[in-house]
Amino acid sequence: MEGEDFTAQVVARVQELQERRLLRTLSRELEKRHSLVHEQGEVQVDRHLLSRYRFAHALFQRYLYNDLSAGERRLLHGEIAEVLEELYAGRTEDITVQLARHYTEAGEADKAVEYLLLAGDRARSLYAHQEAIDAYQRALGFLKELGECERAARTLMKLGLTYHTAFDFDRAREAYEEGFALRQRGGRGRPAILAAAPHALRIAGSEPLTLDPTLAVDGSSIIIVDQLFSGLIALGPEMEAVPDVAASWEVADEGRRYVFHLRDEVMWSDGRPLTAGDFEFAWKRVLDPATGSPSASLLYDVKGARAFHQGQTPDPDCVGVRSLDDTTLMVELEGPTGYFLYLLTCAYTYPVPRHVVETHGDRWTDAQHLVTNGPFRLLTWERGASLSLTRNPSYHGQCEGNVQQVEILVGQEGANLLALYGKDDLDILPLAGMTNLAPDEVDAARQRHAADYISLPELNTAGIGFDVSRPPFNDRRVRRAFALAVDRRWWADEVHRGQFFPGTGGFVPPGMPGHSPDIGLPYDPEQARRLMAEAGYPDGDAFPCVTLVLPDAARATAAFEQLQQHWQAALSVEIACETMEWGAFELVKERLPHLFFQGWAADYPDPDNFLRVGLLYHQAEWRNEKYSRLVEQARRLTDQAARMKLYRQADRILVEEAVFLPLAYVRSHLLLKPWVKKYPLLPMKSWFWKDVVIEPH
Repeated sequence: MEGEDFTAQVVARVQELQERRLLRTLSRELEKRHSLVHEQGEVQVDRHLLSRYRFAHALFQRYLYNDLSAGERRLLHGEIAEVLEELYAGRTEDITVQLARHYTEAGEADKAVEYLLLAGDRARSLYAHQEAIDAYQRALGFLKELGECERAARTLMKLGLTYHTAFDFDRAREAYEEGFALRQRGGRGRPAILAAAPHALRIAGSEPLTLDPTLAVDGSSIIIVDQLFSGLIALGPEMEAVPDVAASWEVADEGRRYVFHLRDEVMWSDGRPLTAGDFEFAWKRVLDPATGSPSASLLYDVKGARAFHQGQTPDPDCVGVRSLDDTTLMVELEGPTGYFLYLLTCAYTYPVPRHVVETHGDRWTDAQHLVTNGPFRLLTWERGASLSLTRNPSYHGQCEGNVQQVEILVGQEGANLLALYGKDDLDILPLAGMTNLAPDEVDAARQRHAADYISLPELNTAGIGFDVSRPPFNDRRVRRAFALAVDRRWWADEVHRGQFFPGTGGFVPPGMPGHSPDIGLPYDPEQARRLMAEAGYPDGDAFPCVTLVLPDAARATAAFEQLQQHWQAALSVEIACETMEWGAFELVKERLPHLFFQGWAADYPDPDNFLRVGLLYHQAEWRNEKYSRLVEQARRLTDQAARMKLYRQADRILVEEAVFLPLAYVRSHLLLKPWVKKYPLLPMKSWFWKDVVIEPH
């Protein structure tokens, strides 16, 4: 019933047999005497040790299966699914395909849909397009039978996105159109009316550098901008692209042209209608060299965008974005781009109020001038202390939560934040990144508040960048020596108490298509010393004074101390350390130090975001013709398997050239009070504050 491969413990529980007796029968009778099955070894799943077997021939399994009546098969599939859920509790994501199959055969539609959607989501995230399509289509069949129009519409959007990412634009258009129609027929409905939260959502964070979507690039700013503004498309809670300001869209010319139809009722917070012209103005403002937007290269897929931004043409009309009327926006691309819809979920593609920007210039984001269109408005901003947001009454979208106000506490030391959380004065406490907690403080906090602790991987790589434009790091041998002198497993497991994954692969992080595990340079101090000697620095002699620049955070400082010890022990070099506030650190790329702490979190789930955009942001001076050719070829291919092959080659070049030293793949760590009953989390985003539910307590 489980399949050609099966688990002895599942059979034992379903048939109510003693496990030891069953294992003896399988091993001695069915395997050794009759050669009907073969043992495949044992698998550890948390506290369970599972014995795996395979039928010697698929015909044996089919004969036994077909010998059962339809009713017996249905009941056994359901029992097997329940046992698998129990054995894999907390790890069911590893067997979503199997659970979907068993619940489908058992006729349990609700559970089948649950696991079909999970299986589809996982396959989609890995660019396993056909597997995702199959899972979504089967889930759709159930959802339509159940009359669940809202979930069916969301699943159609996922199906459309999968086709889109696979460059099958005709089928993508069909899925989108069916999804749009289903939503418009009332299937989307309105969420249940919830009682208002008993108090504001209280969360620890850090000071945003800007509230301008055009300029926001740091995490602190993007989090707030995402509350204040909305774009054409939003990132849904299951990593899907869903309509936001755009009610629908069309894809034409084999993926080279998009036409977006805006909702009629979208308003700016000052009561003025939001128009397609506001999007056109915003995108061309990002690309205008005079603006200095750090996100301009992210729009290079738009026709004419690169030429305008790089000054090859001064005419903004050459850029392929144009408002056809107040509610219709046309976008032309240089070529088919599978990840394009994901780009539209990012802050730099949000509209800005042209009438306000042109009136107030750079001061348009001052509190007294700020005009927004998102789920929240800025209420107060006491710099260095706190920000307060309040629900936007004219927001066009749905809010599935009950939070009416958000209070973000900034500028506090880690010990103070932990004390506030302990006194129930904070609802959410991020334990990494923005709250300046040292590894020992994080470890103590998650032990003290174990019941509130949540962790999940991010699409985020952190490490060390080198200034390759000047000595000594313009020498590949020196860069490789510094990389070989760092034990990244020890650094992540011991220094950071296992809070990060060791950066033993490339720049593209785990969980993203194109990730290359274990291609990183190994820990080899002897080889590092040989390379330094070849470069003219035996035992560190004549090595110049170099500086490592870090953000002013306890975690970064602790990390540097360990790197300093590694480099001192292996290479006999002294390195100065300079820390600076995050705002100043974000500008460090304009005057690169010898060494600098470098990180990149995904804007969209495609290797292009790391290997083209991320590298260009941090290492604009590095040149490698083969690398550039691979990345550009991959951007334009429509075969995803071939794209990933090229991206992996490019990532390996980065590693071999040691342009960037991956130290860790980042995980989110946070404490969440038990009265916060709904708090969506994704590898790319964890600030869906409009959908948070706080219960009375």
